[in-house]
Amino acid sequence: MRRIPTPAEMEYIPNVSFKRNVICQNYMQYGTDGDIQDYLIEQLEANPKLLSWLFDDPSLYGKSHLALDCSQHEAFQDFYNSLSIYDD
Repeated sequence: MRRIPTPAEMEYIPNVSFKRNVICQNYMQYGTDGDIQDYLIEQLEANPKLLSWLFDDPSLYGKSHLALDCSQHEAFQDFYNSLSIYDD
């Protein structure tokens, strides 16, 4: 799991390290069969506030990560990839 934020994450996801830790803690407490990346996607589908919280952007309330603009999508993809157990 990568702990150092990418430039895109730092620019578009305020407090990215804190938010990564929150997702990890919630996964350890509430996660089920899938890995942490699956957990994040499941939570995005179940919680319409999660994407808005992640980006500190109220306009993202209820939207899918697929609706992000290119820069936000890059930051989201970096965040998602950072959760991989295979990422250095």
